Amino acid sequence: MRKGIFVSGTDTEIGKSFVTASLAGMLAKKGIDVGVFKPMMSGAKREDILSDAYILKQFSQDPLPLEKINPFQFDEPLAPYVASKRAGQSISLTEVLDAWYTIQDQHDFYLIEGAGGLAVPLGEHFLVADLAKEIGYPLLIVARPNLGTINHTLLTVHYARSIGLDVLGVIINGLRAPVGVAEQTNPSLIEQFADVPVLAVLPWIEHPTPEEMIRVAEKHIDIKKFYNT
Repeated sequence: MRKGIFVSGTDTEIGKSFVTASLAGMLAKKGIDVGVFKPMMSGAKREDILSDAYILKQFSQDPLPLEKINPFQFDEPLAPYVASKRAGQSISLTEVLDAWYTIQDQHDFYLIEGAGGLAVPLGEHFLVADLAKEIGYPLLIVARPNLGTINHTLLTVHYARSIGLDVLGVIINGLRAPVGVAEQTNPSLIEQFADVPVLAVLPWIEHPTPEEMIRVAEKHIDIKKFYNT
C-alpha cells in the first residue's frame, strides 16, 4: 500500500487546504513524488485558480487532471451531501472509493483532504470519517489556535479513535498576534488531554503566496514526522 495522510479539521474554514497545500509544496520541493486527492468539493469550480483542487494540484505539481484529483464537484457552498442532493445527484461511498482506486498507485505519497470535519456528510449513508476509515491513512487534524479549540479538538480526536482511525497528530493553524494566554496554553493542553502530538503551530499569513506558504511550513513543520525518506 502506498503511504499517505488524510487531512481533516475540527471545523470548516480553518485552513485545511492551506496546510495540505503547504505540505504538498514542501514534499514536492524535496523531490518527493507526492499526489493529492480532494474527493468532494463544493462552492467552487475545479478550474477556479482559488479552488482547493486547483491549489492542491499547483503546490504538489501533480500532473493528473483536475477531474482525477477532484472527481466530485458541486457549485453551492454547502456540505457535499446537501450540495449533491440539490444538484440532483446521489454519490455513494463506493463511487468515491472507485475514483480513489483509479489513482492511488500514481504517486509514492498521497495527501487526501476531506471536507470540513470528520462528521460532515458526503452522501446519504456516509460521512468524511467513513471515507477516511476505508482509505486507511493516518489522520492529520487541523485546528484553530484560539479559545474553544480544545473542546473541538478533543471531540475530533475522540471520535476518530472511537471508529478506529489512527491519529497522527494535530496542526494548529492561523496563530495571530498578539498571542493571548489561551493561544499560548492550548497546544500543551491538547497534547495532555487528547494524548496526541501537536506537530506544528502555523502563524497567520495575511497575504499568502505559494513561496511564503512553503517557507512558513518549512520553518515550523518537521517533514520527518510526515514522511520518512
